Amino acid sequence: MKIKKVLTANLKPGMVSSEAAYTSTNHLVIQSNTVLTEEIIEKLKYYAVKAVKVYAQEEVSAVAEQPKETLTYFERVQNSEDFKEFESEFTDCVNGFRQSLNDIVTKSTDGLVDNMLNDVKSILKKTRNPLHLLDMLQCMRGYDDLTYTHSMNVALICNVIGNWLRMNEDDLNVLVTCGLLHDIGKLKIPSEIITKPGKLTAEEYELVKKHPAYGYEILKDKNLDDRIKLAALQHHERFDGSGYPLGLSRSEIGYFSSIVAVADVYDAMTANRCYRKGICPFTVIEMMEREKDLYEPSVLLLFMERTIEAYVNTEVRLSNGENGKVVLLNKSFISRPVVITEQGNSYDLSKNFHIQIEALI
Repeated sequence: MKIKKVLTANLKPGMVSSEAAYTSTNHLVIQSNTVLTEEIIEKLKYYAVKAVKVYAQEEVSAVAEQPKETLTYFERVQNSEDFKEFESEFTDCVNGFRQSLNDIVTKSTDGLVDNMLNDVKSILKKTRNPLHLLDMLQCMRGYDDLTYTHSMNVALICNVIGNWLRMNEDDLNVLVTCGLLHDIGKLKIPSEIITKPGKLTAEEYELVKKHPAYGYEILKDKNLDDRIKLAALQHHERFDGSGYPLGLSRSEIGYFSSIVAVADVYDAMTANRCYRKGICPFTVIEMMEREKDLYEPSVLLLFMERTIEAYVNTEVRLSNGENGKVVLLNKSFISRPVVITEQGNSYDLSKNFHIQIEALI
């Protein structure tokens, strides 16, 4: 796609941003793929954003050929050339990752981890920014080999969080490997249980709950950073002590394990499954926000803030049937922003709990 950088003073309504724009203090003003209006351009000027990267007019016209009213937010993502390129790269990398993950069970890790990290980097090259990656992942659904695609997704989300935390390259590689290998213990669970299209029996659930211990057993004698082994064992532990398999709490849980726990839950809840559709990001973040005592506070807060702030200016459908735009975030309740609807109504969802965001549109 052709992209050009335009001084804010020269922006015109109808232009479409190709990437997010931030203030000098790194606060989000608009996200990527925002259609600029006079109001948004004035907002950019107010926050002293000097220039914005936008799509060339022919690219905007190509996107506009598909009537917006007939497509949801994620359907538009799936129809984009960006997604087609991402999907192709993702599929190729998951195929290689599947073999590497199985090889780790029976072989040494020499070279295998480097191969997997290279796969992650290849996928990341097909994305522009964290929101773009999260959107791509939410659309990459419909696979039966959930262990492999989910583990790759968690690794990619760990990369996002690690970059937000400004980790150095060595720590970031360890964290991404934690995500890649966190569910390796599921390879010892019968596939018919892992892929069961419905609620597990009590016995099946108890068996699935053994996968962290199985994963640690597979990795404990491998030539790997201890944080990777602990992430396999601890990613279902919870900050309040309610998790498994050991019922650890707070500082007993490794920091990298806590990051994997957040990435793991977010991907599991936003993913489409054979027994339910993926859940809207706002709904998932609200669930995590309500259950904030389960997660390492600083990691959870950073993830929620950065994820939701990326959807400022995004159009949404409310549970009362009105469509509107997210215009302001509430720091006290991140998942429930202020929405102004097409009917001219303004809803502060942090105070109005009778209305929810149902979907991005």
